[in-house]
Amino acid sequence: MDTEGYVRIFLSHLDELRRRVINIFKAFALFFIIFLIFDVRYVSFFGFHFPFIYPDIYTNIGAQFLTAIEAHVLPAGYNILTLNPTDGVVADFYSCMFLAIVFSIPVIVDQIAKFLTPGLKKKELQALKSVVVPGSLLFFAGSFVGIWIFLPELFRIFLNYDIGLSVQPYLSIRSFVNFVLIYVLGFGLSFEVPVFMVMLSRFGIVTADYWASKWRYAVVGALIFGLIFSPGVTGFTMMALAIPIIILYFGGIYFARRAERKVAQEQAVVVEA
Repeated sequence: MDTEGYVRIFLSHLDELRRRVINIFKAFALFFIIFLIFDVRYVSFFGFHFPFIYPDIYTNIGAQFLTAIEAHVLPAGYNILTLNPTDGVVADFYSCMFLAIVFSIPVIVDQIAKFLTPGLKKKELQALKSVVVPGSLLFFAGSFVGIWIFLPELFRIFLNYDIGLSVQPYLSIRSFVNFVLIYVLGFGLSFEVPVFMVMLSRFGIVTADYWASKWRYAVVGALIFGLIFSPGVTGFTMMALAIPIIILYFGGIYFARRAERKVAQEQAVVVEA
């Protein structure tokens, strides 16, 4: 194939990528607008309560989400402040963007799969489909664990340190939102470790024995990941994020071995046939 043919193929792939990115952005923009200009209210009908959305940019869904997070995560004694006039607006926008990303994940996964599938073989396509649902569920599970279990405990520990230092525990709304969203995102991404490992082992790129032999590097990598994604860069928050990654890494080794055995069985069936 001449140079002009390669250029045409490259441009066609580039155009396909552009269309997929635009579709993802459309879904994100739609959810962002909904969360930004509507709130959730309830109407009573024959003794039953039904939720519906109503236009309200001040107590929108993003603001309601933040209020719920504050009530669950922050222990009694913390006071949320706005230090700048725009802090509330920025926090609300961050909250709406986070929710829009979360609700757009099915579209993101679908568009990425549609972009990759034309270049994959049948077995590779089956392997990819087999991890799409577990990968999405693990991301949601990691986000839920981070926000529902770990964050309340972290803030209780921080409050005890503040009390021990005899300081008033105040927290700016922007700092609170940055801390929560970055930590939740880090937990969600950390739960993708087993999916990444199983995919590489399923495709025969990396063996399960290789994963097992490099566990020390994985521990160091988990600590570095915890350092990067840990808000506040404290040793405790770093370990709170790194320990689940290390546990998930060893779980990934187990599932990678299972994936290798499954591939070996499939190949044995093909040879016998």
